[in-house]
Amino acid sequence: MNDLALNIWLVFGAVCIISELLLPGLVMVFVGLGALTVALGLYLGHIVGLPAQFITFFISSIIYVFTLRLLVLRFVPTDTVKENIDEDEQIIGQIVTVCEAIPPGGNGRIMHGDSTWQAKSSHTDEILKGEQVKIVGRENITLIVEKI
Repeated sequence: MNDLALNIWLVFGAVCIISELLLPGLVMVFVGLGALTVALGLYLGHIVGLPAQFITFFISSIIYVFTLRLLVLRFVPTDTVKENIDEDEQIIGQIVTVCEAIPPGGNGRIMHGDSTWQAKSSHTDEILKGEQVKIVGRENITLIVEKI
């Protein structure tokens, strides 16, 4: 029984490690290492019985995933690039069209991109529908505009 269990854990570990090539994410390799840990424990005679095999597998796999995976991800470069995208920088300064008049001290709507946005004037001027305005800021989801 021990030889059969040893072979099963070895094959399972190898399959998990090889499957990492098809399932990227750097998890299956550490699950495979957990299986190989059980195989080593069986070979050395430290693990006896099916419950001990599964407990060792789950604990070692969790330890490998949460320690070695984080360590490997920290030192292995990835293809992903983190970009600092500030939406305010992209929209401030753009010239847009008013599609719903903006009364003094009130809100109207402007057309930006493919949708309309709530807007208010930075001054006390009324801005009529169809006028061109410049986006000068933002308060939550309301864009602040001024006449050009």
